[in-house]
Amino acid sequence: MISLPMLQLALDYVSLPTALAMAIKVAPEVDVIEVGTPLCKAVGLEAIRAVREVCPDKIILADLKTPDVGGLEAAMAFDAGADMMSVIGGATLATVAEALQVARKRGKEIVIELTGVRDILRYAVEWRQIGVDRIVYHREWDAQAAGRQWNEDDKVIIRRLIDMGYKVTITGGLAPKLLPFFADLAVSIVICGRGIREQPDPRAAAREMREMIARLWGGTGAARQVSDTPLIQPALADKAAKSIRFGVSDMGLLLTVDGRNCPGCDTTARLCRDTATSIQCPPGVRADDVLNGIYRSFGRSEAAGRVADNQFYLDPARLNSLSRSRVMDLITATGQALQHLGYQADLAAGLQAANQAWGN
Repeated sequence: MISLPMLQLALDYVSLPTALAMAIKVAPEVDVIEVGTPLCKAVGLEAIRAVREVCPDKIILADLKTPDVGGLEAAMAFDAGADMMSVIGGATLATVAEALQVARKRGKEIVIELTGVRDILRYAVEWRQIGVDRIVYHREWDAQAAGRQWNEDDKVIIRRLIDMGYKVTITGGLAPKLLPFFADLAVSIVICGRGIREQPDPRAAAREMREMIARLWGGTGAARQVSDTPLIQPALADKAAKSIRFGVSDMGLLLTVDGRNCPGCDTTARLCRDTATSIQCPPGVRADDVLNGIYRSFGRSEAAGRVADNQFYLDPARLNSLSRSRVMDLITATGQALQHLGYQADLAAGLQAANQAWGN
């Protein structure tokens, strides 16, 4: 099944009180709240701090569109309370790398904003090589005003980005009636700004967007054929499960399920069941907190879920697109989530073991 995209509200205001009022009103219906570029420029870092204060349980994205001094601006955004920050696609590779380095140290994320980038796929290869895995495909405001419409060429590029391993955010005049156009794409986040903010009842508009996302990507309604398509070969899922088990074990985590018919592990303990790996949380760490961290960096997915208060699972068979890079991304997200919660997960050792278990 294709995972449900998260819904992101764009606070593209220049008045902080107005932005906070909208954030409070709509927060129950969205996953991510974006402190928009106009708001960042008008108010500064205080906008990020204030949105974090009124929405403590939401993913906060600071849309700085950083063009230079990537490490410094990333640190500033994260210190103010952001979980993600954006770097403009026209920035140098060095700027992107510096922002990414700071994000990884903090257990945070950067996203590449494609506004104005003309040769998207060429640059996307370079960004992916240094580890960037989030990208925003954007039909810009000015382009919309000039009559620019979404078309099949956009979908071709988005699909190529997803195939490269990117978690793709789409934005630009999105509304419920337009979402079916994207329903055959495994997008990670859908951004809606004016389609929520400028409606008579913004919260109801956000709820309508969420319901449409659930119908299209959740296996019911107009896009049922997407989730009915067999996406994953069992042998590949078994290899991925083995990779995850070795990876999380070498990070220092304990596997908990006394399963049978383990698909391919070398161990005689037979620790897991089918393709799902059940994992014991470290002392003092809650499964829900780990999962929130995983979803924040990897995207909301049924490939990670709750077993009990102190246990969670990873199941690669539930990934919408199974590949070696996606499995390593899931392991990385798990390790980073635990590190952010204070547990010293040995992520490097985990990734090395996972890659060895995957094989050539």
